[in-house]
Amino acid sequence: MKTSHEDEPQGAWFDDDADTGSMNINSKLVNPFQGLRHEEMDELIKAFMSKSRIDSIYEESIRKGAFLAQDKEAFNDTRDDGLELTSEERTTLMLEDPKQGSKWNQPWILYALVGCCSLGAAVQGWDEVRQTR
Repeated sequence: MKTSHEDEPQGAWFDDDADTGSMNINSKLVNPFQGLRHEEMDELIKAFMSKSRIDSIYEESIRKGAFLAQDKEAFNDTRDDGLELTSEERTTLMLEDPKQGSKWNQPWILYALVGCCSLGAAVQGWDEVRQTR
């Protein structure tokens, strides 16, 4: 019997019947790309791009993100596939590092969004209290 996933590459995202007996399931949850070869990663990225119908202009960014998710040191050395981080991307990644960056160094619009959502939640709570009385 043919399943809907039979034509897609096997891996962390597509294999529903993965045998987890030989691997620690927690490590797979922490890093689903751990242990995958470069070719397997490329297949998963292509399948993801095709399945999600994301514009091809984002393919390089998604590839970089996937390889960084697999190994945060992925771009420290010269790569065979030609992928390189720009100086702006390296700076951004350095700022996201909890040891080098600051968790409070965020765009002001993010703080404004959090404030607006908090006010909205407070108003909703007041309305619900008022309706239950």
